[in-house]
Amino acid sequence: METDLSALVNAESGSVSRRIFADETIYRKELERIFARTWLFLCHESQLAAPGDYFATYMGEDPVIVCRARDGVIRAFLNSCQHRGMKVCREPAGNARAFTCIYHGWTYDECGRLVSVPYEEQAYGRPVDRDGRSLTRVPRLESYGGFVFGCWDDKVEALDTWLGDLRFHLDVFIERSLGGLEALSGVQRYRCDGNWKLPADNFAGDDYHVPWTHGSYLKLGVVSPQYAEARAYTVAFPYGHGIGDIHLAGEPLVADREFAQRFGPEAAEYVEAVYARAAERLGEPRNRIAAFGHGNIFPNFSLNDFSALWPVGIYLWHPRGPREMEVWQWCLVDRDAPASVRETAMGLFTQVQSAAGAFGQDDSENFEQASAATRGAVAQRQDFDYTMGLGKPFEDDAAQVLPGEVGPHFSEHCQRGFYREWRRLMTGGES
Repeated sequence: METDLSALVNAESGSVSRRIFADETIYRKELERIFARTWLFLCHESQLAAPGDYFATYMGEDPVIVCRARDGVIRAFLNSCQHRGMKVCREPAGNARAFTCIYHGWTYDECGRLVSVPYEEQAYGRPVDRDGRSLTRVPRLESYGGFVFGCWDDKVEALDTWLGDLRFHLDVFIERSLGGLEALSGVQRYRCDGNWKLPADNFAGDDYHVPWTHGSYLKLGVVSPQYAEARAYTVAFPYGHGIGDIHLAGEPLVADREFAQRFGPEAAEYVEAVYARAAERLGEPRNRIAAFGHGNIFPNFSLNDFSALWPVGIYLWHPRGPREMEVWQWCLVDRDAPASVRETAMGLFTQVQSAAGAFGQDDSENFEQASAATRGAVAQRQDFDYTMGLGKPFEDDAAQVLPGEVGPHFSEHCQRGFYREWRRLMTGGES
């Protein structure tokens, strides 16, 4: 008997069954109903700067190649030979004029077209249908502010519609940079024994875990000891997106000015130039927001952006089964930032949210242990609790200036929105 998926997630009451974090059948449906039907982040345009540049990634468990062709157009296609399915590209990134399968030598150009079949006349006695054997193309590919997204469903809504009011916040770090954002070289990849939804919902709006999970950083002063008392906000959006650690009183600017003093006048001048650009291009109130702490673009693309002197962190939670994921992370910096600022940004990314970073290790342990404690028969009878803030009146001026469903610092309304979207896609119902 098929599981009633709608009964496993009750976002209205804040109850989520643990089965959706451990069940193999549910996971296989996620691959088809979520990862094959909604927009997924692929890469940043700066990673495809020159014709022939490519970046190999995944859409769910489907390997794909994203490539800038000689005509300058970015395309994406399934990284699987049309002959016997072998990956035609085994390098994570690079520059190529063609992709050749090492199994039998079928070769495809940077647009995914089949251009060569070894021993064609001898083996087949006829020309192989080139058009019919081209690599499977990702039918929808769109970019917002340099962020490239793809979708297997050619009937999906436009990317701008899907992002909606979240663009109000994405524009803060997109428009703030002086020379545009660019990816620093290298992508860190590692396996984590946890379900992909746990880090996604954590980044979507879980400010509540910071004082406890990352308590050592509060003691060191890296995170303010008054973090729990800060006047900050979490914001939920349609389609399951959520962000947290939003400030409206210019706190990131104050922190950046203090931080810049450690690096001399060059960094201090850069901070003033960045915030002057934000004021000019963004206006009120986004010039005061200056950054947001963390966010998740449904389903599995997370970001953080603590301030102008920090890098924009990118995190992909690639599913590898109900109990395992592959974490990919890299960072973006302002192309025109001084060398000292760029070096500092890379150091901060490595020290904080990387696999060996303080935050990264703390978070990974949570994801792994929560998943491990969810697999047993008795544990599967229990539900996860997402009731924080449910039914609690929230009145604040922030709701008048921030688009989206605004909530307090500590709330789980973003996570409820995440699982509401999960339920909608998994059941084909209304959100």
